[in-house]
Amino acid sequence: MLGNLRHLIRWLLICTAIPLCAVSNYLKPNDIMPTMDKLFTYHVENKEFTPKITVRVTKLYLQQFDRSKSYLLEDEFNLFLDLNQNQTKQITLAFQNGDFAHFKKLNGLAQKAIMRHREIRQELMEQFSYQEEEIKHIRKISYPKNEEMLSAKIQNEMQRVVYRYVKLRGLKEISSEESLKMLQFWDQKKQKHEEAYLHVNKKLEGHYLTLHTLKAFAKSLDAHTGYYSPEEAIEIRTSLKKEYKGIGVVLQEEYDGIYISDLVLGGPAHRSKKIKKGDKLSELNGKSVEILSYEEILNILGGSSGDDIKLQFKRDQTKIGPLLLKREKIVMDNERLHYTFEPYGEGIIGKIVLPGFYDNGSTVTSEKDLREALRDLKERGNLLGLVIDIRENSGGFLSQAVKVAGLFMTQGVVVISKYANGEMKYLRKLDGRHYYQGPLILLSSKASASAAEIVAQALQDYGIALIAGDERTYGKGSMQYQTLTDPAATSFYKVTVGRYYTISGRSTQIEGVQADIIIPTAFSPYRIGERYLEFPLQGDHISSQYKEIMALEKSQNVVPYLQKRETKWRKMLPTLNQNSTERLKNNENFKFYLKVINREASLKNKRNFGVTDLQMEESIKIIKDMISIGN
Repeated sequence: MLGNLRHLIRWLLICTAIPLCAVSNYLKPNDIMPTMDKLFTYHVENKEFTPKITVRVTKLYLQQFDRSKSYLLEDEFNLFLDLNQNQTKQITLAFQNGDFAHFKKLNGLAQKAIMRHREIRQELMEQFSYQEEEIKHIRKISYPKNEEMLSAKIQNEMQRVVYRYVKLRGLKEISSEESLKMLQFWDQKKQKHEEAYLHVNKKLEGHYLTLHTLKAFAKSLDAHTGYYSPEEAIEIRTSLKKEYKGIGVVLQEEYDGIYISDLVLGGPAHRSKKIKKGDKLSELNGKSVEILSYEEILNILGGSSGDDIKLQFKRDQTKIGPLLLKREKIVMDNERLHYTFEPYGEGIIGKIVLPGFYDNGSTVTSEKDLREALRDLKERGNLLGLVIDIRENSGGFLSQAVKVAGLFMTQGVVVISKYANGEMKYLRKLDGRHYYQGPLILLSSKASASAAEIVAQALQDYGIALIAGDERTYGKGSMQYQTLTDPAATSFYKVTVGRYYTISGRSTQIEGVQADIIIPTAFSPYRIGERYLEFPLQGDHISSQYKEIMALEKSQNVVPYLQKRETKWRKMLPTLNQNSTERLKNNENFKFYLKVINREASLKNKRNFGVTDLQMEESIKIIKDMISIGN
């Protein structure tokens, strides 16, 4: 799926192109209470240790250890979940008194499961034989009932590891020696995860136990509260700000070396024109990469901007380099807004892809990029219509979402925020100018979330835009206070402090933004959304007392509408829906596409059939209808 592919590339870029270092700030068990006190103070609902939190945190601690459900047996997992009322009460009381011995017991279970897993996989590796036909579909959602089923699950995972490499390298056959190397690399990756629970380094025992405990506690408050290591905070900060320091290479660690999986457009490596995807890194600053760990390599590449770095590669059997590149601040342009247009009548229809709401604190912001895109499109022709694609926009900075919505509004509130204490804030950022007033479609999906939903709901409520795409968006209507983007922070977390409401008084929480015109996307068959997360907040509406407060503000144009505003675009909806439904019903390409995303057919069956961006194509046709009806 396109979205998954882009997400994978984005994640690889973040994880491998910035400096990741060893543990830099050691956590201690006595850090738990002060941190949790902060989270309880901020949180919109949960304010103290309760039996509900105890049950949740126990489950989460084990789940974050065994995400693949391939370490613990079903009975072992359930043993800690089937706590009686008295046991739960005692553990909760211990938490309240700062006693977290419960997590030592959970960690002991993890250690036992790790040793068993190591023993099984070592035995399986010694007798392994790759057989593609033996790969089975084993459900990840359930824990094995016994050791025999556990062994089968591990064996299946090993077959899939080799299968991935065979397909990736286009191999027709593979030797037992080569498959063993692949599995040994896989085993090393497993051991890295396991060592954080086995406490091989006694100096880090307290750190990892505290980190795992805080992660479980934070997540138990709700689906979007979380605690993060400094390294994870760097990754998230990079994603939000769309910039980092380095030479612009994306690395991929494989069993037989470290390869260039991508180059950042415009970065030092890309500009050199001497490095290609698939090149294998052989030397770094005069040292063979074979004597450096992957983390050491990332740290060297992600040093201070301005420093020179010397690299050498292999391409097939040819040596490339040494090359001298200078680290610099790199803006991730491929993660920023981009746009095209197509001619129509005596003008053009613009197509803008807005992947997120970003802000690097300087010159790179989504609002600035959108404003410049609109100006450029107008210079290229009479801008008769516009589609803004937010199908894979999962949010970002709230301030940027408000500013983006403000480009299409001259008055009114974009979003209302309500905090735990009942305090409400009306957010708007308008400069009094319309940057565009014509037919506007926001193309959304189930993956459109958070800040993207704020913009979509605001423009829908004001009647400025129509929403097309999946039946609903993701449904994240909560807001978080976070320390992740603060370079001076010493503790990294985000905590849900309130809910967002649209000018119609409803929260997008759980329900999301409802589409005006349904055009199923690749996300439509999947269980994607807030409702499918563990421990989500429930959605609600602003009560009548707040509506009275809002009514008092009407004279100041603060909240001028409590219902969707009926503009000429919304009055067209019956006709637009009828036309779109008829087109899609008779579109053989789209009917085949629906079969593909519902796994009833394969794209391999017909060349280039169903590959076109059909949602964008239909959105453009809706824009043309809007232009025609409006004239």
